[in-house]
Amino acid sequence: MDTLIVYYSRSGSTRTVAAALARGVGGTLRELVDANARANLFAAVIAALFRRSARLVSPDYDVAAYETVVVMTPVWAGNPTPAANTFLRTVNLTGKKVLIVALGESGDNLVTSSRLEKMARDRGGQVIGVHHIHGLNSSGKAGPSATAEELQNEGGHLADLLREPEDQES
Repeated sequence: MDTLIVYYSRSGSTRTVAAALARGVGGTLRELVDANARANLFAAVIAALFRRSARLVSPDYDVAAYETVVVMTPVWAGNPTPAANTFLRTVNLTGKKVLIVALGESGDNLVTSSRLEKMARDRGGQVIGVHHIHGLNSSGKAGPSATAEELQNEGGHLADLLREPEDQES
């Protein structure tokens, strides 16, 4: 199974999970690089809140060589990042299995995952799952923050889930 892992990561937690997943399934990583570095967290959150798109650096929306596309994004103010919005508003996912992974400070965010799922389906994707991962607490608010080891374990868990159907066929 050829798997493409497309991700945006501002603080590194999504990148950590994506890398562990890629190692686990032998997948290809493709980072979404926002031309706006989003260094100002407040401005980044406002952009997500208004569901804006981003101008990506060297965008690549070609997923033709892959059977499965994993789209990973942090959740900002209950919304996907502008980079994820751009990718999902542009890519042709027709005939592709799509796994959505949302990382947030609060864990599950059903509104965001439902929005991401709809975006993937609107682009022709067959959504095979939506997963929420508790990520880093980068807002400065009190609350737990995932460790690098926990994030790597989450990536390994996702790899196990993607490999499971293949293992059952053997």
